[in-house]
Amino acid sequence: MTVHMTKSNIRTITKEELAEKIKNVQPVQIVNVLDPKQYNLGLIKGSKKIPLDQLDSRLGELDRNIEVVTYCASYDCPASHKAAEKLFTRGFRVSAYEGGITEWKEAGLPME
Repeated sequence: MTVHMTKSNIRTITKEELAEKIKNVQPVQIVNVLDPKQYNLGLIKGSKKIPLDQLDSRLGELDRNIEVVTYCASYDCPASHKAAEKLFTRGFRVSAYEGGITEWKEAGLPME
């Protein structure tokens, strides 16, 4: 697996890497950190909906022993990275999927 480190030390994950984790049923928590107004964009199959502004109050919904992957709308959206930074500082193993739901949908990957 390729691990990309950004300047803030948050790992990023590609759509291929995330799709592989899902396909191989690897334990991973996929978190849509978009505002509920943007849920019409769609959801990656199996993701939890925890908006960025609710992340602190909903940390108990995530298991610290299982990797977390955050995503938002697209490469132009900073929410996935901000959420990953927040989780990282709280001791989670986390990656940001920066392509977001836009790239995922365009690739024809599993959605719900």
